[in-house]
Amino acid sequence: MTVELPGGRVSRAAKTFPQILYRKAVLCALLALILLSFFGTLVVSAPMFPQNYDWRYRVISNLLSPRDNPGHHWLPLAGYLHRNLEIVSPQAARASAGAFIAGIIALICACFVVPQHMHDVLGVRRLHEFIARSAAGFMAIGMLTACWCARKGFRQNLFQGRLFWTWSLVTLLPLAGIFFSESLLLLTQLKPAWAMPIRNILRHSVFWHLGFWEWLGSAAIFVFLCAAVFLTPSRAIKMGCHFGES
Repeated sequence: MTVELPGGRVSRAAKTFPQILYRKAVLCALLALILLSFFGTLVVSAPMFPQNYDWRYRVISNLLSPRDNPGHHWLPLAGYLHRNLEIVSPQAARASAGAFIAGIIALICACFVVPQHMHDVLGVRRLHEFIARSAAGFMAIGMLTACWCARKGFRQNLFQGRLFWTWSLVTLLPLAGIFFSESLLLLTQLKPAWAMPIRNILRHSVFWHLGFWEWLGSAAIFVFLCAAVFLTPSRAIKMGCHFGES
């Protein structure tokens, strides 16, 4: 953000901020993230390859091919969820993993569409918002389906109760808040006479702003995935491997 001082001068912070982005320390951190996200995924996938993966003779795409690597070719977290939830319900596990994959793809697509409201993009008004909300919807479907599997697995003594309660907490509370917020917004449109009282009550509250729910939802998804990794019992993993081999 450019800050203009009296006389048309620009503040020193505004001048130095772009330079910070090009410092070696920042670029090294970005390179480290690229290294972890790209090569880290490949390093994890290679030991799971059905045959011995030899990087000297096999191309990288073999690790991502459903034909060559049918068990681990998809996204790691989605595959991890599917592998551990299928012991409860194979159909629900596929639905949850598929919804997460669709949400991730939609989220990546939203990064390539600039948010603007003046012109149509590919003939669609507010395309960025549509893709972003589609991504959130797919993520919500995947989380709700996983919660159902966790509840069923908890009743069958396959999952621990803290996994179900953690998933339910980070899934249902943000969704309930978003539903309540959208309901109030719809109510102001259906009942214009109620618009000003509701707006006056909530306009100074963070619950009225979409940005709050976006950040809260993003944090909830991250906590959900952390719970999937750290709270999935080892018994479920072993049983998932057993069912996968049979």
